[in-house]
Order: sequence, then C-alpha cells, then structure tokens
Amino acid sequence: MTKEHLYINLYENLKKQIIEGQYKSGDKFPSKRALGQHLSVSNTTIEHAYQILSDEGYIYAKPRSGYFVSDVETLPIIARDRDLHASNTYHEENNDNQAQQTYEFAFNLSEIDAEYFPMQQFRKYARDAFEDSQLNLLQHTNPKGEWTLRQEIAHYIFNSRGVTCHPEQIIIGSSTEQLINLLTDILNKGRFIIENPSYPPIKQVLDKKQITYLQVPVNNTGIELEYFDESNNNIAYVTPSHQFPTGYVMNLKKRTQLIHWAQQFENRYIIEDDYDSEFRYFGKPIPALQSLDTKDKVIYISTFSKSLFPSCRVAYLVLPKKLLKLYNALENKEGNTVPAHIQKMVASFMQSGSFERHLNKMRNVYRDKLKFILDALKPYQEQLEIDGALAGMHFTLTVKNGLTMNQCLKNAEENKLKIIPFSKYNKSQQSVKFILGFGGIPFSQLEEHTKALIRALTILKKP
Repeated sequence: MTKEHLYINLYENLKKQIIEGQYKSGDKFPSKRALGQHLSVSNTTIEHAYQILSDEGYIYAKPRSGYFVSDVETLPIIARDRDLHASNTYHEENNDNQAQQTYEFAFNLSEIDAEYFPMQQFRKYARDAFEDSQLNLLQHTNPKGEWTLRQEIAHYIFNSRGVTCHPEQIIIGSSTEQLINLLTDILNKGRFIIENPSYPPIKQVLDKKQITYLQVPVNNTGIELEYFDESNNNIAYVTPSHQFPTGYVMNLKKRTQLIHWAQQFENRYIIEDDYDSEFRYFGKPIPALQSLDTKDKVIYISTFSKSLFPSCRVAYLVLPKKLLKLYNALENKEGNTVPAHIQKMVASFMQSGSFERHLNKMRNVYRDKLKFILDALKPYQEQLEIDGALAGMHFTLTVKNGLTMNQCLKNAEENKLKIIPFSKYNKSQQSVKFILGFGGIPFSQLEEHTKALIRALTILKKP
C-alpha cells in the first residue's frame, strides 16, 4: 500500500466512524503521535489524514490541546450500513487457591499486579452506575452488550491495534471460552485448525461439541502453515501476538500468508485471539491480523482480564459483517452474561481516559518486572534458555544443564517454589521446560522469587 493510500484509508475510516456516531461532538481525537505509534505509521500519514478531516469540517483543532470532533448534527449525512443495523437493537486455566497456600514463591499465570489498580477511580464509576438515572441498567439488555461499552471498545482497538469495525459488530461475553462456544454456533459445521500446543478451552469446547479439528505445530514464527494445504479444514484459531503457551510472536510474513489462505475460499475464516497484545516490551508492535485483512475474513477476540483484572469477566469479539448476519439469524441466542453495571463501569473507565493511562502505567510495571527477572537469569544463560519474553505476562524457560524434570520439581518443592511444567499444555514435550507468569508478583518479592527459581533450576558453582 502506498503512502497516499495509507492516509486516504485512515481518513476514510475515521470519517466513517464520525458519521456513524461512534464519536460524539466535542470528543477528543487521539494525538497524532499516539495514533502513529499505535498504528505503526508515520506522523506525516496521520497529519495528512487529520488535515483532510479538518478541511472538510469533521474535526477542528484547539491550540495546544489537539483535535476535537465537530458538531455532528451539522455534518453531511450518509446512509448507514443496513447490514450492521438489521438487528435494531483466562488464557490460562485457573490456579488452585488452596494449593497456592503451601508455597512461599509462585510464578502463577493469569495474575495481575493489583497494587497499581486505580481502585478509587473505578469505585467512582461504580457509584455512577448505580445512580437513580441509570435505572435502565436494571432491565434486560441487548444480547450483544451495552452500546456505550461496544462503542468504546471500537475506538480502543482501532487506536491501539488498527482493528476497524462498527460497534454493531462487537459482541460482549464473560470469557473467551463463552465467545468461542458462540462462534461454533455461528460457524455451523466449521472444521477447525488449532495450534499445538494451544489455549486449553478451545480444545475443550470443540471436544464437548464434537467438532472436527486439526492440531498444527507451532514454531518460533507462529503456526506452521504448510499443514493447511494438506487439510480441508476451514477455520483457523490462532494467538499470533503472543502464542499461548509458547509465547512466540507470529511474524508479518506468516500473518500475510495466513490471511491469503483465508481469502482463497468464501467459507474460510481466521479467529484471532489477541488476548494480551497490550503488553509488548521489546521491538516494534506488529499490527493485528484483522488490521491487515481487506476481505473481512478475520474474527477478532480479546479480553480485559489482563488489562483490567481477571474477575472483571469481560471479553469481546468482532464479527465480520457476513457472520454478523448469521449471528442475527441465530435462534435461541442466550442473553448477555456480563452484568450491565459492570459493562457501564468499564465503559466509563475507558471513556474518561483512565483505562489508557492505566495501561501505560502497567506496561511499564510489567516491563520492569520482566527486565529484572531476565537480568537476574542472564548469568545462567548456558543452563537456562528463555523464550517468548517479547510480550505478554508469561515466558518459557528450558533447563539445559542436565537436571531432570523430577529433580527440578523436587528442588522447587524444597525451595517452597511453585512452577508449572510446560508439559501441562503439551503432553509430548520432551525437554525440561516450564511456563512462568510474573504479573502478580509484587516488586518487593521479585528478588526472592527469582533467587528461589535460580536455586531450583540451576547447578550452582561451589565457591
């Protein structure tokens, strides 16, 4: 795509969002610098797109404040996409808390650092949600979810991941697993391709519903695509931004090849699980698959369990327009499983800018934690091999010093350390390998955790 096409495409997308009401009069546009970083495009591209929007009256500039949306009522009206309005309306298994109590140190998955969560701000949004003026939240809600939350999600994923969609394409659910279950109904008789190893709930859902699937190996550049040509399966489920559980990141070449595979036949789709894409620490962010797709073949899924907190229980998917029609035609759709008040709180948190500020803070917190661990393990790089540490809140560690799995686990027990063998997610795993989550470890305990890990997995030289 040429530079000219880039800024024209960006201008068209932003204009469409304004006209369709996804931005309200007076809403602040993202800064040129922030949007350029999120979309991995130059400031010049953003500047050109904003200039056209400004020239046409869709946005206006305030000195030293940025760009804001003009009075929407005065803008030229275009017909909305009728298809979109036809309805009118954990990546990891949970840890056993009882078992955790026997350990002094634990590299658990699915945990966040709650110390930094802006509880006071969130409490304010909770009070607001239960005001008398919000009595409508006590009624039955749209099965897709609260409009305000879907609108905020549409803004967020466009600005942060380049995902282009209308709020009508977004469906809110209580977990990725629940949304996958819904997708199997929409993609009736779909034959799945999943990663091996993979996120456990996808396999559990497919097994429970007796849906055909092929497990395809993953290497350090992502899922191995040569297996696709040998199969007639038509639905690919992938975690390209930080593969679970390996932590590998799918490279741009393979992403392009995967999209090309999906575009070859009408019934092929990709389910992109972008579960912890907010946290990338090294190198330039790779855009979401959905942002690279030009033929509406990618179903985008993500969750707030890492970016907010696990008990929030809010996930979401973005349906291509054709599949949205199939969703609307489904009979006996279950009601939305996320309480309307929770949805309202999250929407207010995002709308105020607090969510983005929180993410920026936590990205630095988790980066510093990861760097501390990696620096501490560096002297033992001949004994320990680290993978999947570019992004996310877990990485893998392979023991190369001759210690067996049983020896490592015994050492860990003696050091009151809980670590999870990688074989829990990949039964065929032969090497001595572990998957380590670091998000929930407080800074004050990080050094002792890391020392316990080193004692358990390395052969220390005698003085």
